[in-house]
Amino acid sequence: MKINEKTGLYGNYGMWHVPFWQTKTFCIVVKVTACFIALVIVIVLYRAYKNYQKRKKVPAWTVALQELHQLKKDHKTTAEQGEQFYVAISLLLKKYLHARFGYDVLGKTDDEVVVCLEQHQCDPKVTEKVRKILQGGVIIKFANAKAVQEQISDDYALAIAIIKQTTPKEKK
Repeated sequence: MKINEKTGLYGNYGMWHVPFWQTKTFCIVVKVTACFIALVIVIVLYRAYKNYQKRKKVPAWTVALQELHQLKKDHKTTAEQGEQFYVAISLLLKKYLHARFGYDVLGKTDDEVVVCLEQHQCDPKVTEKVRKILQGGVIIKFANAKAVQEQISDDYALAIAIIKQTTPKEKK
């Protein structure tokens, strides 16, 4: 074997191999992939943040009032639609009480909702109004009785009064 004059090594040391992770192409691919993953993470976090902001912006009482007005707009407050009205208004009140006060009333029956309000020592006026609406709707929802337009209008106004009464007052 001959000795290389420049390196001072034998000839077999002239051949060497560069591992793939040390090549320029591999470094570029890793950097592009890392940038892509970082971009995807930023997009997912941004969307989650925006959804969080949307949910937090609208207070529970505003959502409940909007849903009540939508009931009236959809003509569900008529005697012909009495059963649908009482199903919708009882669900709306349960969702409102859950969102506003944190009461676990979503899966409960109408009577259990009233008992839950009494246990949490809710305002007696509010509890009585909720009881009146829910008990008035039980007969119509489950006994297939016909709703009286005057009763529907009174219960609609009572639901609005409940929401307005439990809306926190703004501090000035």
